[in-house]
Amino acid sequence: MYNPLSSLNIARLRITIEPTEEIQLPEYKGSAVRGGFGYAFKKATCITRDRYCEPCILKSSCAYYRVFESKIVPEVADRLRLGGDAPHPFVIEPPMTQQCYFKPGERITFSLVLFGSAVGQLPFFVYAFMILGESFGIGKGRGKFSLVAVEDENGKQLYENGHLSGGFAIRSAEEIMKPDTVDDNDRLTLRFETPLRLKTSFGRDRTSLVTGMNEPADFRVLIKSLYHRMFVINQLYGEGVPQEAYDSRKLPLKDGDVGVEKMDVFWYDWERYSQRQQRSMRLGGMMGEVTLNGNLAQYIPLFRLGEYLHIGKGTGFGLGKYRILETVKTTADE
Repeated sequence: MYNPLSSLNIARLRITIEPTEEIQLPEYKGSAVRGGFGYAFKKATCITRDRYCEPCILKSSCAYYRVFESKIVPEVADRLRLGGDAPHPFVIEPPMTQQCYFKPGERITFSLVLFGSAVGQLPFFVYAFMILGESFGIGKGRGKFSLVAVEDENGKQLYENGHLSGGFAIRSAEEIMKPDTVDDNDRLTLRFETPLRLKTSFGRDRTSLVTGMNEPADFRVLIKSLYHRMFVINQLYGEGVPQEAYDSRKLPLKDGDVGVEKMDVFWYDWERYSQRQQRSMRLGGMMGEVTLNGNLAQYIPLFRLGEYLHIGKGTGFGLGKYRILETVKTTADE
């Protein structure tokens, strides 16, 4: 069902910061950490300091343009079923803590996941976090912080006292999707740790948000969304694969193939203010745990990759983060 995606490299880094001023973060911290990061990244990379990137003669070699401002030509956007803007080749996973007030000296930890070509831009990301803390700050009142540590997925310390070392852990999508052991399990539990925003279409130009996994159609929306994101990220930031091999509309999904054994989910609403649109936006999503059963073996590799890619809308704010809690092979007596 899945062709190898060995061309797509992925790196997950653990970032630790230490407030130098009091920092007040909202309950959902994805927007606070992500907010201002684009400005910091541009300050870290832009040579000309021009306001607009498109006319810039240096854009083809600019890290900021490749990460934040690259557009998709209409024919490619149509082929990938996207709008004019490319999804960013990174995800900032927010601090997974309920603490909202941080005093100077109290540390905050979150994760950064880089895809494909962005893996080679790690020094710019690190420098951007340094600038974010020193010049912009985060949260209410824009509290300042200092960058303390950057570790790779294996716990190797990459950053200390302003110095960044190389040789960090990089995994291929093929490695993630094909673990050493064979997954032939028929029960899978997923925990959605940040809000999951999945949209389903019904009728012409009509959509709605999926609020649970009550119907077989909900699982189809879930797996198609993840499958499509895998395809798009690989097309844009890996070496790409033939479109016909990754057309989510041709997935062999059958009603009853996968069922919901147990569901313990809730709807979580949060708001952010969009500077571009000059208005508040509500970006709620589903959180909690879902246990699936049935013919799952063919989907487990995709779910493993999705732990890095995230799923659904708003992944730029850390939405759609989930973890596989367990995979189980049931017996005939169960």
